[in-house]
Amino acid sequence: MSLPRHQAGTRVSPGRQGVADFAEAIAPVFDTRLRDVAASGPDLWISSVNVGPMLLGYAHMSGGTFSYGRDHRKVAATGLDLILVQIIAEGGDRREAYRGEVEASVGDVCLLDLTRPFHSEAQACGNFSLAIPREALAARDRDLDDLHGRVLGRDTAAARLFKSHVETLWSFAGELSVADAPIVGRTTIDLLAGLAMPASGDPAARAAIAESQLGRIRRFIDANLDDSYLGAEVLCRRFGLSRASLYRLFAPLGGVREHIQNRRLRRAFDALTDPSLSHLPLSQVVEGHGFSAWSSFARAFKARFGLAPGEAREIGAAAALHASAAEARGQGLPDWLRALDGADL
Repeated sequence: MSLPRHQAGTRVSPGRQGVADFAEAIAPVFDTRLRDVAASGPDLWISSVNVGPMLLGYAHMSGGTFSYGRDHRKVAATGLDLILVQIIAEGGDRREAYRGEVEASVGDVCLLDLTRPFHSEAQACGNFSLAIPREALAARDRDLDDLHGRVLGRDTAAARLFKSHVETLWSFAGELSVADAPIVGRTTIDLLAGLAMPASGDPAARAAIAESQLGRIRRFIDANLDDSYLGAEVLCRRFGLSRASLYRLFAPLGGVREHIQNRRLRRAFDALTDPSLSHLPLSQVVEGHGFSAWSSFARAFKARFGLAPGEAREIGAAAALHASAAEARGQGLPDWLRALDGADL
């Protein structure tokens, strides 16, 4: 089974509809604006492929002045805790993060932390993009605090090697199978971590920059999913928040209770489809993921994944990959980004 792919823009749906489709596809990441449109109209196009632990895509923008970015409101509204890597393949853009304004040109590798604001403007530009969960890089002992707005110059060995890898990967992405995706994705993330990011504790890394409050709470949740008492009261006490403030933070994620349950269900699903854990009794898996009652767990599991816990164990890891890919084929890029943000890696 080939990897799921999603395309949108004026090359798929000409005219206003294509412009709207392009904006909708990238809406979870960027707010967009188009002005000074050429007489021939804008050429806006994005193609993305779901490569297991990351998303890989190519976006082209020309025929006008195209602005895109994330302000504090956008960061809060989307709640994405992803690292975005953009490799300039055509033209260039003018981008601004906390480091100040930078002119990015062909060959530059640009790194963004989607929990922080950013703005860019381009008239003719084509970018490869990789969306990677923060935890995937943190797990490789990388220092992410000094990442946002960093640009690896096109003349550096790191930028040249990583650009070459991504171009090669893109050229044969259509030949990759769902079974290939996990190892290809992990290898690409390993290469990025090795080439572009300092190891944690590196004295050359800048002082840590405070991460977003939502990000800190989400990581606390993930570290305590086995605690059946984990909930709004615990989080308010731990982070000094009122319930109203906590609920506002988690509104983009469907609410505190929903987020915690979805994370527990995802972890339970991964455990049940892991062959190395097949010897564990189902009840032990359930209790180890913060559920106190089998009946409520089974109902929620069936509603989320469309199969009973015992059936999930039977299909195994390979079938689970195919099931996830089949689900992705019925979704668009915004759905993939939200799912990637909640993935365990």
